[in-house]
Amino acid sequence: MRILSGLLLAAFSFPASAQLSVTTFGKTDAAACYDNARNDFSIDVGPCDIALKDSSLSLSDMNKTLVNRGIILNRNGQPGDALNDFNEALMADSALAEAYLNRGNSYFLMSQYDAALADYEKALSLDVRKPWAAWYNIGLVHEAKKDTVKAREAYAMALEVNPDFSLAQAKLASSE
Repeated sequence: MRILSGLLLAAFSFPASAQLSVTTFGKTDAAACYDNARNDFSIDVGPCDIALKDSSLSLSDMNKTLVNRGIILNRNGQPGDALNDFNEALMADSALAEAYLNRGNSYFLMSQYDAALADYEKALSLDVRKPWAAWYNIGLVHEAKKDTVKAREAYAMALEVNPDFSLAQAKLASSE
């Protein structure tokens, strides 16, 4: 399974959270949904909706499509609906690290910082493919909770895992 990262659009009054879309292959609506999820500017859930109605979609691709639609719903300012998609995917596959990371983003958008933090940590415990995204998001949670020391520590962890991660570099530079 190939995972690509993108950024949640800054359509809200806080910094962007890192997200991870989940790949589906082929010329299907599920693949189009994935393309929309990894495109930071796409707000179209149409292909996702169509794919989820496809009875021939494998359980794995259905879960991935739910995660990808949830990413787009978060981007559209619908974290409650996104939360439903992530929960459904996790009911079917409780080891889907990317679902935890992105569900954490829903909680973050709803200012439920403790729940967001728990999901980001769960994603890390499940060896999320891009752990620097989880560490960055943990930093955002601590920043939102006004704990600058823990925020800086989390951003530093993101850079320890991925020294080229520019969002964490910028956060650390701006807090000096």
